[in-house]
Amino acid sequence: MDIQFRNIGDHRVIRVSGEVDLYNVGKLKKALFNITDGTHRSVIVDMRDVNYMDSSGIGTLVAGHKKMRAHNGKLALLNPHEDVLNILRLATLDKFFKIYWSEYEIL
Repeated sequence: MDIQFRNIGDHRVIRVSGEVDLYNVGKLKKALFNITDGTHRSVIVDMRDVNYMDSSGIGTLVAGHKKMRAHNGKLALLNPHEDVLNILRLATLDKFFKIYWSEYEIL
């Protein structure tokens, strides 16, 4: 798994690529929790290159979302891969997260 950071307007974007599973979710959790500390009002997880995510990855996204809300911020997802989207739908988390399908929607 690879993680990169950038900004789009006022949003802090964390781009994740590769597989997110029990063995490497700690890296995502650390990166996500470092930017959900109240410094940024909006965090967007770019998931276009995540082709697999297990329940530990989903749990990390939910925890990041809750942490952002505690700081009056927002966490959203950008362009999740179809396989990951299916998992989100099965857990009805596609309604929990704001999902953007394009960077143009963010601006």
